[in-house]
Amino acid sequence: MRIVRARSAAVVAVGDLARSPRMLNHARELARAGWHVWAIGFREREFDVPSGVRVHVLLGPRSGAGPYSRRWFLVSAGLRMGWISLALTAALLRRRPEIILVQNPPSFPALAAGWIAALLLGATLLIDWHNYGYTMLGLRLGRGHWFTRFAARYEGWMARRADLHFCVSDGMRADLEQRFGVRAGVLYDRPLDNPDGVETPPSAPLVAVCASSWTEDEDMELLFDALELVDPRTFELYLTGDGPRRGGWEARIVALRRTGWTIRAGFLSGGEYRALLRRASLGLSLHRSSSGLDLAMKVVDLFGAGVPVCAFDYGTTVREQIADRRTGFLFRTAAELAGILAAIVDKPELLVAMRHSIHQQWTVTWADEWRRVAGAAFRVDDAA
Repeated sequence: MRIVRARSAAVVAVGDLARSPRMLNHARELARAGWHVWAIGFREREFDVPSGVRVHVLLGPRSGAGPYSRRWFLVSAGLRMGWISLALTAALLRRRPEIILVQNPPSFPALAAGWIAALLLGATLLIDWHNYGYTMLGLRLGRGHWFTRFAARYEGWMARRADLHFCVSDGMRADLEQRFGVRAGVLYDRPLDNPDGVETPPSAPLVAVCASSWTEDEDMELLFDALELVDPRTFELYLTGDGPRRGGWEARIVALRRTGWTIRAGFLSGGEYRALLRRASLGLSLHRSSSGLDLAMKVVDLFGAGVPVCAFDYGTTVREQIADRRTGFLFRTAAELAGILAAIVDKPELLVAMRHSIHQQWTVTWADEWRRVAGAAFRVDDAA
C-alpha cells in the first residue's frame, strides 16, 4: 500500500456513530497518534467519544422501516441519499481533512461524497470495507434487480478511485482483488482489551446474549425456531440492540415468553452492554452475511469478554473468526442450534474449556492490530 503522511483526518460513517464501533476505533487510534480527527456521521444515540476526537453530526432524513414497495423504496432512498450526499460533501469541505476514511457500506452516498471532497481538497481517500453495499441492497431488491446490478458497478468504479483500502477479512481481501482489482490490507476487528478472566463458572440458568442490529442479514427466525425446541427454564436470553426489523418480531417474542422463556429485549448503553457481557455464559450470532465475506463485530465484543459464541455458519470466512468447538459452535439449522444449546446445558464445563481457548487465542487488541496494519501505512510509531 502507498505510504501517506497527514495530520488531519475525517472518519466517515453514514450511519449512527453509536453503532459504528470500528470507525470510532479508527478515530481513537488516529487521535492517540496525535492527529486532528473528525468523526462524521449521525448521532441518534449518545456514545463515549474517544479522547481527542471531535464529532460533526450530519443532519438529514434517516431511512424508514416500513414495508415499502420497490419503486417507493428507490424513490425515497434516492431523495434521502441526495440530501445526505450534499451534507456530507459540505461537512468534508468545511473540515478540510488531509485524509478521508470512509466506511463501506453504505456505498450511497459515502463513496461518491468522499471521492468528490478528496478531489477538491487534494486529500487521500481510504475505504474501510465492512461488506459490500450492493449485496446488502440485494437483500431488499433481489440480486438480479437492475439497481442492484448498477450498485455493484458503481461500487467497483468507486473502489478504483480510492488510494488505500482496508477490509475485515482475508476472504474479502481476495474477493476485492478479484472482483474490483484493488488491494486491501486485512484489518481484523479485535477487542479493545485482552479477554476477561476465565474463572467465572457457569450458573443455572445460563445467560445467553444475542446482540442484533435487526436487519435483513440476521436470521432471527432461525433463533426463535430453535428456542421452541429447548427447555425454556435452562436459559435467560437477552436480545440487545435495535433496528428496522425489531418491531416485526415482537409478537414472536411475546409468544415465547408465554411458554416460559425469560427474554429481555432492548437497546443498552455501552456500559450496560459491557456489564451484561461480563456475566454472560454464551453469545449468539445470527449474522448470515449478505456477501459471505464480512465478520460480525458482536462476536469480537463477546470474545473480548471471554464469552464463547454460537454462530450461524455462512461459509469459510466465518472460520477466520470462530474456531468450531474450540472458541464457539457453528450451526446451519434451528435443529442444530437447539442441539448445541441442549448439549451445553448437559455439559456446562464445555463453556469453561472454551473460555480458556478464547483467553489463549485472542491476545491481540485492536490497538495492536491497528498499528500492525494501518499504522504501517501511515508511519504511526508505537510510541506515538
